[in-house]
Amino acid sequence: MLGTMFVFCPQTMSFPATRLVSAAAQSYRLLAAGSLHAVMDEMIRAYQQQGGAAFDAQYGPSGKLRQEIENGAQVDVFASASVGHTEALAQQKLLGPSTLFTHNDLCVLARPTLDLRTDNLLTMLADPALRIATSTPASDPMGDYTWQFFRNADRRIPGFYEVMNAQAVKLSGTHIPAADERLPYITAFEEDRADAYIMYCTNAVVTRKVLPQLKVVAIPDDLNVRSAYGIAAHTESEQGKRFVQFVLAAAGQAILKKHGFGSC
Repeated sequence: MLGTMFVFCPQTMSFPATRLVSAAAQSYRLLAAGSLHAVMDEMIRAYQQQGGAAFDAQYGPSGKLRQEIENGAQVDVFASASVGHTEALAQQKLLGPSTLFTHNDLCVLARPTLDLRTDNLLTMLADPALRIATSTPASDPMGDYTWQFFRNADRRIPGFYEVMNAQAVKLSGTHIPAADERLPYITAFEEDRADAYIMYCTNAVVTRKVLPQLKVVAIPDDLNVRSAYGIAAHTESEQGKRFVQFVLAAAGQAILKKHGFGSC
């Protein structure tokens, strides 16, 4: 059994600025899932505006970031796309208690020339002529959730999992990207390496800001996999704990909602 997980989602709680203590020139370290890049950048700015400390953020696949912490990387806050990673680190006493703080869903981003719809999604995805891109299981929770979607769909169309397990091309989630590295979802389409990409719905929104011609196709609710994001602070980092409180409070949850994340 992994470490204690808390589910703390205040809907009306406001974060009192008086509890935030300015930390001179010192900055703190945040590791966060790549899907949280835009939202955590805004979260850090909002936290500082209320008197909180500065955070240096690094984004990447949650599984890779967890490995960094297990290998000795010092971190004040870790926000993972899988609550399982923060629970495991809490159990190892590398971080404090893990808290579920938001949700995300999967969808499919596709070229507009494809007649891809929710009602023909499984049949089209199983077409061997279609290039289906995904993230990488184990190192990135988005890959794990995608493979669970394949398992779910296999109950409706026997053999679907085997086909997708062999056919899907893993184009992201294998490394921690450089700060100026373009999103792999964007380059996959720009470099003509994919016809469709299974990703978080929030990633689809970001990708379509660059490539608005792409089409978002919903995955049926009974097949979709709702991701559970976890956050935890180092036990000795007061600013880390305060930042987590800010994320969980009403202001932080509003920022998450603004970026398309679900309430916890």
